[in-house]
Amino acid sequence: MMVEEEEEEDRISKLPDAIIVHILSFLPTKDVVRTCLISNRWKLIWYLVPKLSFSNTESHFQEEFFNFVEKCLEHRERGKHIIPESTVTSFELQMEFYETSLVGCLDKWLTFAVDNKVQEIKLCLAVERCKNYLIHVKYYSLPKTLVLKATYLTILELNKVELDSRYSFSFPSLKSLSLRLVQFADNDVLDKLLLGSPSLENLKLCHLLPPYPHQLHIHSSTLKFLQIKGYMDIPLQIEVINLETLELHGVSFEETNLLVCKGIRNLFLNCVWHTKEIALSSLEYLISNLHQLENLTLCSSKHVKISNPHLKSLKLRVNSISKDETRVIIEAPKLVSFCYEGNINHSVSIESSNLLNGKFIFVDYYKNYDANWFIDMMSFMANLDCSWNIVSLHIDSEKALIFPEKMKKICRSPLVNWEHLRVFTTCKVEKESDLRDALLWISPSLKRLSIMEKA
Repeated sequence: MMVEEEEEEDRISKLPDAIIVHILSFLPTKDVVRTCLISNRWKLIWYLVPKLSFSNTESHFQEEFFNFVEKCLEHRERGKHIIPESTVTSFELQMEFYETSLVGCLDKWLTFAVDNKVQEIKLCLAVERCKNYLIHVKYYSLPKTLVLKATYLTILELNKVELDSRYSFSFPSLKSLSLRLVQFADNDVLDKLLLGSPSLENLKLCHLLPPYPHQLHIHSSTLKFLQIKGYMDIPLQIEVINLETLELHGVSFEETNLLVCKGIRNLFLNCVWHTKEIALSSLEYLISNLHQLENLTLCSSKHVKISNPHLKSLKLRVNSISKDETRVIIEAPKLVSFCYEGNINHSVSIESSNLLNGKFIFVDYYKNYDANWFIDMMSFMANLDCSWNIVSLHIDSEKALIFPEKMKKICRSPLVNWEHLRVFTTCKVEKESDLRDALLWISPSLKRLSIMEKA
């Protein structure tokens, strides 16, 4: 009987209100409101949850969804007079349907958020499509109240909306801005947006929608993190003197000007290269002249020289599926961590005075482990003649590392100086003893070896 009583005991209700509110803040508002039916104690707790999160992905429940949001906001507005601690700091809205007839409701909801001095707004909408012409779409445009009066806003995430320059943006407290699948109605929208965000530190521009501006100009003295994703073949001018982290995905490197950004510590480049020779020459010059660069991730398919005296971590992705060799020369005396992802028919040489931690992910498109594969493997490893601490190899099958006996008799061991090695395979290892023998032949100095299947 005592066991049954303990099982029936409501332990959650015994928690302090602050902890319960914190737990509820991770739930959608629809579920949070339902907790008021648990008991008299829970009846008003949902008024204390500072986050409002509304989501509806089913268009045939539009009326029900809108009625719920309306009533919820009305209750929270009245609750402020009953419960002084009832505040709203975060407002999230996700809808997979949109019609211009809904503008009034959306404006009203965002006005509620601004009037309640929210610090975080996340808005993800759909687009209105013409029934006969799918190319004619309409996006929701932010209301005047949000653009001009959201003085307490620190985080703003917008997805599938339109930004225009009818009003001057005023986000004095904004620290983080994310624009995904956003359309700029005017060429100067981004300029005015940055001008009206004097405290902005993080900016993400992901897959902006056409029509694109003539030039994407990013000028800021406060920005520290910048991420740009999407294939936009337009000039990109980045003038951010205090920028620390830059991520470029899919933009044209030839059309990008980064010379002002001298303080970059973390750089991720997965760019489009049109004129290979000119672009790679500019890339090499850029990397060598970033005097605070510590972490670099580079996706390339052509010969490149990476030279930087301050670089500590390098991730190299050779994304070419052709059988042409790509040569990469790395001169980084302070390098301590190196990660390579790509095929083995490429050449990577490293000059570093440190003991390196290495990770090699061999991408095998053909899974044809013939003589050419193992010759390429030997050539690849032979270039890795620097000092290594811990090395991990990621392969599809142990067959990729078990050298044929005839080749082992004819060829000398690659003699890489690995002492601590971890091997990860995507499928179960069937010939572990053969794999261990092969690895000891590859690196006779092995002291510790582990073989694992990736989860």
